Amino acid sequence: MERSKRPYAIYSRPRKNKGLIYYCRFRSESGEYLIAMSTGQTSRAAAENWANNELAKGKILTPGKRGAIFSTFADGFWNYDGEYITRRLARGGHYSKSFAKIRAGQLEHWILPYFKDRPLGAIQRSEIEAWQMKLFCSRKIMPATINRVMDNLSVIMKEACRRGFISADPAAGIENLVENHQPRGILLPNEIRVLFGPDALEMRWKCARPPYVAAFLTIGAGLRIGEVRALRVTDVHPDFVAVTGSWEEGYGRKGAKWGSERIVPIPSRVARELEILISESKYKESEDLIFMGHQRGVPLDKHGLYNCFYAALAVAGIDAAARCKRCLVWHSMRHTFNSLMRGRIDGGKLMRIVGHRQESTNMLYTHALPEDLVAVRSVQEDIFT
Repeated sequence: MERSKRPYAIYSRPRKNKGLIYYCRFRSESGEYLIAMSTGQTSRAAAENWANNELAKGKILTPGKRGAIFSTFADGFWNYDGEYITRRLARGGHYSKSFAKIRAGQLEHWILPYFKDRPLGAIQRSEIEAWQMKLFCSRKIMPATINRVMDNLSVIMKEACRRGFISADPAAGIENLVENHQPRGILLPNEIRVLFGPDALEMRWKCARPPYVAAFLTIGAGLRIGEVRALRVTDVHPDFVAVTGSWEEGYGRKGAKWGSERIVPIPSRVARELEILISESKYKESEDLIFMGHQRGVPLDKHGLYNCFYAALAVAGIDAAARCKRCLVWHSMRHTFNSLMRGRIDGGKLMRIVGHRQESTNMLYTHALPEDLVAVRSVQEDIFT
């Protein structure tokens, strides 16, 4: 009977003044020997053990994979229906279509120009670090953005390793650059009274009720801008709003960020403003949006909301220079809500209300207990009424 062929061949090579080093040549499925690989071992038994471990881990490179070009492997990597994101979603990962689009843009603008013609197996850690520093020294993008781009490349190289295109991930363990984060500013209590007091709609917001109510809801309940824009008639109740989705630019309404569907108490003044907004709307079906734009089913443009907010700030005495210096943006109102509530209610209750990612099992609205809502609404009434 013919003896079965071993899946690899082990042989040694002399090293100058350092004895022998053993190499391995694995067989392809067709029985051909592949390119030799150093085992890093100095005995045949250790080299065979190394080869068996590589076989068990599934890291053997086939001729079709060895020498694969980076641009070929990365082509369509961040397609939302592509192999990588589909697999991650199936395992409980969270990827929005807008995030995938951002990642695809980073790949196109920053990564491919440098690595597109490089064989995957030839890319070394030192080369990636040199590219990282080249981006930093160019001053074209901020360190925080470089870190996001580096993470993008790391995901691609890790996936190439997992799928057997390379035997080791050269991007693993590369340190991030230091990021100089400028914290979001918050509004002070007297500024809140000026922006959302009884006469604010006419005096500061020029009677533009939809952006006024959207901002009031944001600062009064701590919602994200996407959650505000995705709010429907059916989601609004006398004492609370149900956050069941978020508006994703270019893709429409989707689930709330990080699966943070929840119910959020609202101050009585915000509830009245929402009621007025619904009563004045041309469309009042349960699925209609509260903050509808020029077309049914499409919300107000977020940049239009931002501009209305900035205009109201200017009327209130916070001009563009002061706003930029204090880093006041729309999202600052969510920060303001968290700052006002912190210390006044239990941290776990606050986390459930604002829908933070941590302690994800507590974020679902079914876990928001009635006493949580009462505690939060009591503070809201104290601040905003």
